[in-house]
Amino acid sequence: MRRVSIFGKCAAAGVIALAAHTLHAQNGYPAKPVRIIVPSVAGGGLDALARVVAQKLNEKLGVAFVVDNRPGAGGVIGIESGARAAADGYTLVIISATHAATSTLQGKRAYDLQRDFASVVWATTQPYIVNVNPQVPARNMKELIALAKAKPGTISYGSPGAGSAQHLAGVLLSSMSGAGFFHIPYKGGAQVVNDVIGGQIQMSFTNYLICRPLIQSGKLRALAVTTAKRSNAVPDLPAVAEVVPGYDADNWYGLIAPAKTPAPILDTLHREISAILQAPDIRQRLATEASEVVAVSRAEFGRHLGTEVVKWGEVIRKADITTQ
Repeated sequence: MRRVSIFGKCAAAGVIALAAHTLHAQNGYPAKPVRIIVPSVAGGGLDALARVVAQKLNEKLGVAFVVDNRPGAGGVIGIESGARAAADGYTLVIISATHAATSTLQGKRAYDLQRDFASVVWATTQPYIVNVNPQVPARNMKELIALAKAKPGTISYGSPGAGSAQHLAGVLLSSMSGAGFFHIPYKGGAQVVNDVIGGQIQMSFTNYLICRPLIQSGKLRALAVTTAKRSNAVPDLPAVAEVVPGYDADNWYGLIAPAKTPAPILDTLHREISAILQAPDIRQRLATEASEVVAVSRAEFGRHLGTEVVKWGEVIRKADITTQ
């Protein structure tokens, strides 16, 4: 019995080792470190997700996945670097809805998100929370829109800058609701929240993790989420779309690779990263940010990316938004 037990343990260990190196067996990939470009500074949501994925891939495959922060020019510097990289599976880029939205904002550039990249995985989606100062006499989105229509230009909202996702979320809301929300650009999101609390501006579109304690303490009043439907993290908070049908301004994250990266490598990366995101501990960690894992194919992510580029491009052109 002792020998059988030892054999069983050895066999199990062999199966685990074999599974851990499945990726190596397919086209010998990866045979060297893989770089994940983050087109923003360290410490943000995009960077945090990239590091979680990199760590888990490293543990699972025994090959280093290295996060490479390349901030600047609204993400252009990092994404351009990815577009110029060899299409061999050793460079990935993690992007957000903001990068799709602004891809038509900054004029001519050295890359096109659809032409120069292949989709790998649509990782997560999360809402922005529509918050107002508690002194604003609106308890829900219907009342806020009515107030903005009654007094055009008096309900102002802040964003981290012209062309940011939060700015465009407000522009889309103004356009679809007919309300005249007035935009004030800031140099960062923290000051936006501070000024809503202080009453200098009335409204913001804010990440859930940032505004949750402020909502709980009564410093902000949450009215709605910007996703097409309610968030599982805050199910009692209605979606803007319940008042403005068709409204959707979610903040999603996804990974892409240089165009012409071999399909077998892309498929393998999609499968491995998707499995990591579906792990209970990762899903639980993401839930604290109101982020939900998106379980769709590479092709579906590619179509979504294209739709987002067109959608926000039209919003930008119609509102004549520039970064100047």
